[in-house]
Amino acid sequence: MRMIQPDELKALRDRYPAGTRVELISMTDPYSKLKPGDQGAVTFVDDIGTVFVDWDSGSGLGVAFGEDHIRTISELTDKVVEQIMAIRTTGETNMFDLTRVQSLAYGRGFFELVLFLKEHPKNYARFIMTGERGAQ
Repeated sequence: MRMIQPDELKALRDRYPAGTRVELISMTDPYSKLKPGDQGAVTFVDDIGTVFVDWDSGSGLGVAFGEDHIRTISELTDKVVEQIMAIRTTGETNMFDLTRVQSLAYGRGFFELVLFLKEHPKNYARFIMTGERGAQ
């Protein structure tokens, strides 16, 4: 398991504040009864990057950084939109080149955008094409 860096931890906490609704993508815990698609609300993120979730199923199992995967059930935040616009303003890439946009975002410490691109590529493309921020 990879150790979380301080800037990554900050981005993770910014991305998943208490109350954020999330959906499970995958979990490596062989004893967990949670399955992909399960949803819940974040309670907190600890110092090693575990995102603790109050799952709708009643479980309180945490999501291990670098092992398990969740995504937010939300629209684009103002912060992510600011980061998208900052990348666009540089003129360094075609905004549909997601790999390059992610690389530029990572290099600038825009970890919220990096995560958003990974979790919601269709919502990102919709925003780039139409300016609409709603979830799809």
